[in-house]
Amino acid sequence: MSLEEDKQSTSGEQIGLYEPKGLTVPWQLIVLGLPIIASMISRTAMGFVDFIMVSQLGTDAQAAIMPAGILLFCALSFGMGVVSVVNTYVAQNLGKGEKQECSAYAWQGIYIAMFIGVLGLPGWWLAGPFFEWVGHEPHVAEMEAVYVQIGVLGFGPAIGGIALSNFFNGIHKPVIGLWAMLIGNAFNIAANYALIFGKWGFPEMGIAGAAWGTLFAGILQLIVLFICFMLPWVRMEFGSAKRWMFSWRRVKEVVIVGAPAGVQFMMDIIAFTVFILFLVGRFGTEQLAASNLTFKCLEVSFMPVVGMGVALTAAIGKSIGEGRKHLARVQARWVCGMSVCYMSLIAVMLMLFNEQFAGLLSDDSEVIFWASRMLIICAIFQVFDAVGITYSSALRGAGDTFVPAVMMVIAAGGIFMGGGFMMVNWVPELQSLGPWYAATAYIMVLGAMFAIRFAWGSWERIDLVGNEDEEVVGQD
Repeated sequence: MSLEEDKQSTSGEQIGLYEPKGLTVPWQLIVLGLPIIASMISRTAMGFVDFIMVSQLGTDAQAAIMPAGILLFCALSFGMGVVSVVNTYVAQNLGKGEKQECSAYAWQGIYIAMFIGVLGLPGWWLAGPFFEWVGHEPHVAEMEAVYVQIGVLGFGPAIGGIALSNFFNGIHKPVIGLWAMLIGNAFNIAANYALIFGKWGFPEMGIAGAAWGTLFAGILQLIVLFICFMLPWVRMEFGSAKRWMFSWRRVKEVVIVGAPAGVQFMMDIIAFTVFILFLVGRFGTEQLAASNLTFKCLEVSFMPVVGMGVALTAAIGKSIGEGRKHLARVQARWVCGMSVCYMSLIAVMLMLFNEQFAGLLSDDSEVIFWASRMLIICAIFQVFDAVGITYSSALRGAGDTFVPAVMMVIAAGGIFMGGGFMMVNWVPELQSLGPWYAATAYIMVLGAMFAIRFAWGSWERIDLVGNEDEEVVGQD
């Protein structure tokens, strides 16, 4: 190769004229996604550990922890959705080459988390009256209230940890978030064992011990992430120690894009909270426990897809920052294909082994009876769930959050909650299975809507970081 040809080749590579070929794109996505998937599974395992350990206290405790956990997650979800776009801004600035802007947006995520943590504190006093109003059995309602009261104290650390995890996801270093999650999870297991059952000299606290263990684990995870955020290589490359200033402009940008994402996330959780507390909960403790058990099984199926979705958000953000929106479409197609294959396998397993899965988590014959039938219904919507999660994440990576939030509100309110109430009142003989049919219709419609929105291409006109209109064109 001549000197002139070598210069031209180098220039082409620098401006991105040469795209990955063959299996390079899916391989890069898998490398980025695997630590995030492992982190998501570990995060799910933290709640799963609470569920398993508390279940040893009896069916009442098992029935209490899921509604309480969902209510906490519902309250957290808006803040989690807002700071989720830290990933978007960080990834797009990384692609643009503005690395110090990455840490500036991470700091704004921390400040937003602190504010939301303060807003959550009144939940300590509201938890008891709320569960009395819901109408669950008194002993169950008392345990639910205790778990929520302690949980609201962890809002700030939890959302702050998510903001920093999204920073590391955005700079394509997700393994740091994974290590922080693993450390927090290991601590949670030990703390739960000590505090729930009164081991190693600690008092026996029951369900309250699970809540305290999770709170302390979240604080530890935030500390680990912040230490990593202050490591010398992060300070040198991204300026994390000097870009700490509060910025109204950046906070406003995060909130404008993140608030719809927060509404979308919150509406999904609210719908499932209504589903558990008001629709399934009215059919008794056993069917409530069966639904809780079903959700725990489902987390194993959708959490890896959510993890790949987070990786896709980071990958698409970086591609857009580099001015390669055509590559973003390729990345979305690959992730959708992989996710559909995975969840199709899960669907087959749920159809064939539903009773065995239910039997792993309960020895109550009535709980197993209802849970096995719920798992069969869940098998129907697995593929649509994969499509919806994938394209929702892809749209978030481009900063397209408002219209997807509107879609979520309409579908959740009209199909999920509205349809669920209709099933309960019009065909009560189905009992708790009726709301599960409404949930299936909701997930199927939502997945189709998100896929159409991404294919329509409106996200390609969004410019969050001031890129030029012309994108770099290359080979897929």
